[in-house]
Amino acid sequence: MPTPDQPSPTAMPTCDIVMKGGITSGVVYPLALVELAKKYRFSNIGGTSAGAIAAAAAAAGEYGRQTPGAGFARLAKIPAEVGPDLLSMFQPTPALRPLFEIFLATLKAKGRISAVIMAALIGYWPSALLGLLPGAAVLTLAVWSGGGLGFAAFGLLLALVGLVVAILRRLLRAANTELVANDFGLCPGIRQSRSAPEGFTDWLARVIEEAAGRPPGSPPLTFGDLATPPNGAPAIRLAMITTSLMEERPYTLPLEHDHRFVFRKDEWAKIFPASIMEFLVRVCDPLDPPAEEPGEYFKFPDPARLPLIVGARMSLSFPGLIAGVPLWRNDFTLVEEAERNKLRRCLFSDGGLSSNFPIHFFDHLLPNSPTFAISLDDYDPKRNRDSVWLPQSARSGIALPVLPFSGLGGFLTRLLFSAKDWQDNLQSTLPGYRERIAHVVLKPDEGGLNLTMDAKTVQKLVGYGEQAGVLLRDKFDLDGHRWRRFLVAMARMEQTLDEVATAYDQVPGKFGDFLAAYSPNPSSYKQNAAEAAEMLKRGAELAAMGKRWGVPPTIRDGNIPSPPTNLRVTPKY
Repeated sequence: MPTPDQPSPTAMPTCDIVMKGGITSGVVYPLALVELAKKYRFSNIGGTSAGAIAAAAAAAGEYGRQTPGAGFARLAKIPAEVGPDLLSMFQPTPALRPLFEIFLATLKAKGRISAVIMAALIGYWPSALLGLLPGAAVLTLAVWSGGGLGFAAFGLLLALVGLVVAILRRLLRAANTELVANDFGLCPGIRQSRSAPEGFTDWLARVIEEAAGRPPGSPPLTFGDLATPPNGAPAIRLAMITTSLMEERPYTLPLEHDHRFVFRKDEWAKIFPASIMEFLVRVCDPLDPPAEEPGEYFKFPDPARLPLIVGARMSLSFPGLIAGVPLWRNDFTLVEEAERNKLRRCLFSDGGLSSNFPIHFFDHLLPNSPTFAISLDDYDPKRNRDSVWLPQSARSGIALPVLPFSGLGGFLTRLLFSAKDWQDNLQSTLPGYRERIAHVVLKPDEGGLNLTMDAKTVQKLVGYGEQAGVLLRDKFDLDGHRWRRFLVAMARMEQTLDEVATAYDQVPGKFGDFLAAYSPNPSSYKQNAAEAAEMLKRGAELAAMGKRWGVPPTIRDGNIPSPPTNLRVTPKY
């Protein structure tokens, strides 16, 4: 129950929260959530990648808000336990341990190639030894036979070339065979030996249950549980993004009205804790594939039975570092029935590949409560004076920064980021969006792929998150935000109605004439007479409204925030 100094959740104002991806940068979020929770109840919570971890923890915290020792009091303890143990949570499979150590050496060495070479030699010492053997044999023969300096120099050169070739071949095998076999990630997410500490998936699964206030041994917290929190608290909605590489498209988790996917038990047992697997196998329906593929298959859980940890793990699969999550489904685009009956493997990777900052989550044309967001930005000394800031200006025309790059690597990286982030970037500049985004600015050695951050650096990032939460909680102007959203919405609706009116009866091939002639006998999606009549009536009413709204002075002639916006029909994912 609420403490005497804390109001009941039903009496608190509500907010939504969206959090950006960023691997270890996610340590920013816990105290930001704690600060916001002092004033607001979280109604809708969303995130991608590391933001999905924070979103799952926030949903569990809101679920357990009224349970002593749980809720946001539990989230407040996260920084202290993550700081000293961050690196230990990232545990590669044994076969990929040498490659992981090489990766860590690139982080620690700060440009010193010698450290990376040493990590490769130590990690793949059997290959290094085999590569040295031919040259060592020649050198030994030269010394033993007195073959002279030339013969000895040839032996040394042969040993060096053999060493380089052997290590390169071993690295190629690790990348092309062992990394591929581990679904393109060094770390599965769970502990890799009985004596090892918790992996990040083990840890997050435990934190979710503790924040939710559920006793040990309870079933894992599911998306369905969030609909009915204890003590009559309001429902909580949680959303995350993951990316299906084989289908080249994003999905929003939990999957709604989509039962195409199944998981294979032995594959998921490598990436989820045993307690989660026991629950999934118990509650998910088994599937006997028509093509009799080997393995035990179970239908992907519906929202009511989908554990939060599964959604977070599917969104977190950062390519190269964290293994993807495999699912299977039929491909009904194939011609032959026998081929359509076969299950096809789909690999789900980081949600940030599709949308690393899903600011569009929970959006309403006319909002009655804020949807806050926290963005993780790169530090630029010419641009950033503060490590944490919240836009205070409501003026129009705020542009995106001009970010230079250099070299082929920078060019290729910018191509990737431009392709995947342009929609999120533009959305973040719109009035009614930008003023609700708290920005946390991180230097190159802070967050991101810096798994080797020390406790002091982690605590600095934690402090940034706390500042962001306080700014959003205390400085955000909801009334001004709602007024700007109203202006933007009205201008956009006027433009849309104008386009409807023009298409309906002001251009050749009038849409109104088409409807009158075609609707009585369409080739598909036939309607009954009453429904068809009502649709035609409402279409005419929209066109008439467009004419009325087009009479000067129009809304668009007023002092409206810019840039202009679009309203379009897009697939829901």
